[in-house]
Amino acid sequence: MDRWSLVIVFLAVATVVAGHTLEGGSLGLLWNPAAALIVFGGAILAALAQIPLKYLRPLAGLLSWLVAPPVYSFDGLVNKLVTCGNALRRDGILALERLAVSEADPVFKKALTLLVDGYDDDTMRATMALELKSLQERDTDLVTVLDNLAGYLPTLGIVGAVLGLMQVLSNIQQPEALAQGIATAFVATFYGVAAANLVVIPAANTLRQHIAIRRRYYDTMLLGLLSVKGGVNPMALRFRLQGMVL
Repeated sequence: MDRWSLVIVFLAVATVVAGHTLEGGSLGLLWNPAAALIVFGGAILAALAQIPLKYLRPLAGLLSWLVAPPVYSFDGLVNKLVTCGNALRRDGILALERLAVSEADPVFKKALTLLVDGYDDDTMRATMALELKSLQERDTDLVTVLDNLAGYLPTLGIVGAVLGLMQVLSNIQQPEALAQGIATAFVATFYGVAAANLVVIPAANTLRQHIAIRRRYYDTMLLGLLSVKGGVNPMALRFRLQGMVL
């Protein structure tokens, strides 16, 4: 998430906690390490069990977007494309080869390499479409881990509540502690429902937005490179690409 999203999520959690306090609830009631272990530990492990081990690193990279999201700048992309167009006009195709070697973005680098190698427009489109589709499908599949987690959290919250009630009812001979024990047991349900709806679901939707923006960015990139290849004036590229919204 970007800073704005993080602030909104924090305010949402703070609003719920503040409402609990205004109703006369104690903040101490919301702290239950055993419930947290059952809900968060069980839900996270259940979600991770559904993806192969080799996808854990890509998943970690995708989750890092929640703290440091990728930046896809239209102006930055246009500047890159104008540089490519000017280099092609001034020094020929070998100039693009030098730009490809120094390019940090692997997708942009591959597209430039295809252009340098002389592939026709249809082949470039097909190759890059396959690359982008594969990348998008993988990341979209990884986001479903968060969708599954959002489903498991409330369920494990109920499991935690049931276990807590079992513990309470096993000590029913102490009626003075019964009400306190029941309140503590339902903390697990609160953890599961709140975490799913206030944190995990917004996080999953945020990642989907970043994936969609990345796809539009690279679609714009491909259109721009094909325009450069077709001899479009580099300064006219900006006007041609204005309809692409990132």
